[in-house]
Amino acid sequence: MLIKDKDILVDDNEKNTSETNVKKDKVQRPKIDKTHMSSAWGDAFDYYLRGITEKYLRFRGRATRLEFWGFMVAAALIWIPFYFVCEYAEMPLLPYYFAAATFLPALAVTARRIHDTNKNAILFLLPLAILAMSGFFIGLYLALALLIAWSVLLIKILSAETDERTGFYGEPNENDEVYGDDNDKIIKKFRVISITVLLIWIAVSGAKLEDWSQQVQQRATIDNIMNQVITQGQNANLSPEQIQKVQAQMINVLKGLSGKTVSPDDIQKQIADTIKAATQNK
Repeated sequence: MLIKDKDILVDDNEKNTSETNVKKDKVQRPKIDKTHMSSAWGDAFDYYLRGITEKYLRFRGRATRLEFWGFMVAAALIWIPFYFVCEYAEMPLLPYYFAAATFLPALAVTARRIHDTNKNAILFLLPLAILAMSGFFIGLYLALALLIAWSVLLIKILSAETDERTGFYGEPNENDEVYGDDNDKIIKKFRVISITVLLIWIAVSGAKLEDWSQQVQQRATIDNIMNQVITQGQNANLSPEQIQKVQAQMINVLKGLSGKTVSPDDIQKQIADTIKAATQNK
């Protein structure tokens, strides 16, 4: 059959119209009411402040989803600027002291959240601690895989709705479905931000831990070399002042060798040559 240009044009127009209608029919991604979101942010920081003050060691009782994830997202958003301020002020350990100081209230609100689902917090938190320490016995990678699997299960529990039954953990708190249809979306947003920042914190801490470990090893190596200089210098009857000069020279030698692969024999030769030069200059 002969197809005319007019027919092609008609078909194209119909196709474009159909595509436009499909786009219109697509469900818009639901947005959170700005008033609800603003109130939820206020609640989050309020939960955090109360968590680190009046509820610092309160492991008993319950915590709603909004209280738990609000506490966590506020902690995450406070930690980010605090970390960079401390880095700028050359106090890199201060954020970790702060994290250690707020660890107990974070653990407490986690326990209360698990209680709110009518489950025993110890049954979920104790295995997490055991898995975290099991790398020495079952291998790092296996322990990490089990830890991740258990963490996913724990996140699912922490995201579960309040169990409305009165049980061993007392009566349920007032329902945290205070934002109507926006409640689940707000909690999901808090959860995503909290977990994302936690993963960033773990990655940054891991990199810093490796860097600090290397610095400690380097410091230990340098101290060992300086002690060898003292011992060999004393055997060569060098004065304390001469030994200090040899140590300073060895520090410069080590700086020149930075980033290079050096064997212990090379270091010993450098020490012997430096002491020999100092002996000849007596």
